[in-house]
Amino acid sequence: MVEFERAILVAIKTGKLVFGSESAVESARSGKAKMIVVASNCPGEVKSRIKKCAELSKVPVYEYSGSSLDLGSICQKRFVVAAVTVKEPGDSDIMKLVQG
Repeated sequence: MVEFERAILVAIKTGKLVFGSESAVESARSGKAKMIVVASNCPGEVKSRIKKCAELSKVPVYEYSGSSLDLGSICQKRFVVAAVTVKEPGDSDIMKLVQG
């Protein structure tokens, strides 16, 4: 299994990620995301909107088991992160998290 923490750090350094739930909704709606990561405590309404838009655009969603505080810390941000949009995974193997 892919280690999420390592994969997200590599994606941050070598790929293109966008932080924030509103960006995740827009990227899911437009289909301009390779993958979306949502924190376990992402507000229910927001998580539902992300998942619904992502399903329609066939963008995979990975539910991170940690909180938005944990996700922000792993992403080396000084703020909480409820959702992360992976636009380009770079050299990371993060996409393996959502592949069968």
